[in-house]
Formats: sequence, C-alpha cells, structure tokens
Amino acid sequence: MEITARDRLRQLVDRLPENELETAERVLAGLSALSLADPVAAALARAPDDDEPVTDREAALMEEGERDLRDGRTFTADEVRAGLGS
Repeated sequence: MEITARDRLRQLVDRLPENELETAERVLAGLSALSLADPVAAALARAPDDDEPVTDREAALMEEGERDLRDGRTFTADEVRAGLGS
C-alpha cells in the first residue's frame, strides 16, 4: 500500500514535540482557509513542486549544499544580512 501525503503528514504531526503542536495547528488552519477561499491558492497548493528535470550541475550543487548542511557550514539570516551590508 502506498503511503499518501496525508499519511506522511500524520506521521510528522505525531513526531512533533508538544510545544510545537499549537504552531502546527495554526499553520494548517491557515493553509486550509487559503485553499477554501482562493481557487488560485488552492491550485498552487496542489501543484507539484517542480516538474522540470534536474540537470547534472543542479544535482551537484544540491549535493554540495546538503554536505554543507551536514558539516555545519551554514550562516544565520543575520550573518547573511551583515555580509550583504543590509
């Protein structure tokens, strides 16, 4: 049996710490309200993330980014802003 997005979402909710459940509820309520009120938002919510093939260069860059994350080579938003002079 294939695991659906709804099943995966339930699994994610089950793994959330108690102190994050209220935030998750607000986020999901907001998504639900958007999709009910706005047909464009509903269509965007159902759209696939990306339907274009990944090039070899893009795949290599994604792997590099994942290695950076794994190895802790990251910057906070404040550090990036400071580096850009914002």
